[in-house]
Amino acid sequence: MKSLSGKPQVLKEVNTSIIEQLVFESGPLSKPELAKLTGLSLPTINKLVDDLEKNARLCSVGLSGKGAGRKAMLYEINRNSGCLLACYYLDGSYQCRLADMQNKTLFEKSFPMGSASFKQAMSSTFNTIDALIKLAPTEVKIIGIGLPGVIQSNGCLLGIPQIPVWEGFNLRKTLLDRYGVMAYIENNVNLSAMGYYHTHLQEKQENIVYLYVGNGIGSGIIINNRLHLGSGNFSGEIGFMANPENVDGQNYVIAGGYMESLMGTLVDYATGELKYKSSSSRRKELISILSTIVINHVAVLNPGLIVLAGKIFDKSLVADIKRHMGHYLHAGIMPRITRDLDSSTGLYGLIQGCRDYITTGVHLVQSPGLPEGLAKMAV
Repeated sequence: MKSLSGKPQVLKEVNTSIIEQLVFESGPLSKPELAKLTGLSLPTINKLVDDLEKNARLCSVGLSGKGAGRKAMLYEINRNSGCLLACYYLDGSYQCRLADMQNKTLFEKSFPMGSASFKQAMSSTFNTIDALIKLAPTEVKIIGIGLPGVIQSNGCLLGIPQIPVWEGFNLRKTLLDRYGVMAYIENNVNLSAMGYYHTHLQEKQENIVYLYVGNGIGSGIIINNRLHLGSGNFSGEIGFMANPENVDGQNYVIAGGYMESLMGTLVDYATGELKYKSSSSRRKELISILSTIVINHVAVLNPGLIVLAGKIFDKSLVADIKRHMGHYLHAGIMPRITRDLDSSTGLYGLIQGCRDYITTGVHLVQSPGLPEGLAKMAV
């Protein structure tokens, strides 16, 4: 954890974010409980919580029933303090959801997303967001977009073959300028990893890999309970995995990566389906490629769980990948491998990402000093 010093207003914003996240993750909580969890003094907690309540970001929900002594007032996130607007790109459409500040779904619908031209992509995106804003019962606090490709730290899009007209485009700045609210843009597979971690994880896992093969390939990586982006937000771009035996002069950067090109000979990226379902030789090739990708993730990251997502991953294919991995990895370090069959996992991850992002740009990390399930903030 990096210590914070400097302007009192900066410290106040960070402490406010800590309180909001604790209440969001584990509320309702009382002021004494928040003081104990954060290590802040009770007078400081009193002032911060009162300010949050005054600004309608927290609300009181009654007295604590714990103990025989004096009861303490409990606080939770004010669900009516605003809306989260999320648009997750999938198969040429936006899966969209409006949620309140407690992540409860208020409205959900799919909208078409055209990408034949830059104008069409912008028009369909603006039309979708405008329609959702009209349906929002309270003020929209943040707009979240999940997209295939690399979202650089400055907001520019890189390596986005499904929407090539947006290559190099700063969508975040455009949305901020048009709507005047925060914009959160993230890679769709990273969001699926987040969504799976928060909704489907049945056992405690600090390190997981979410591997997607469908309309392209990619992986979302969570290390020590945090989404890992890498120095250039390029982590998980497995389409760019290379094979030294195939240095043939082709520019794989333009093609979206060597592994992306190789997998594209076997998977129809337009539909996410296998191209040669009845060919045993093609199936062996597919198993070899997928096993290589999974094995390399294990060798570098050693995750406890690998989640496979995409139409191609039936039970038989997963079983064959596991068997193939046995030729390369010791049984004792083999991760658990499962499938994600929920098409809304990425959308939930986008809502969660919006909720985390809205707290003054401070990011969640798991803190061993707090009870399990709670979180602390760091900058």
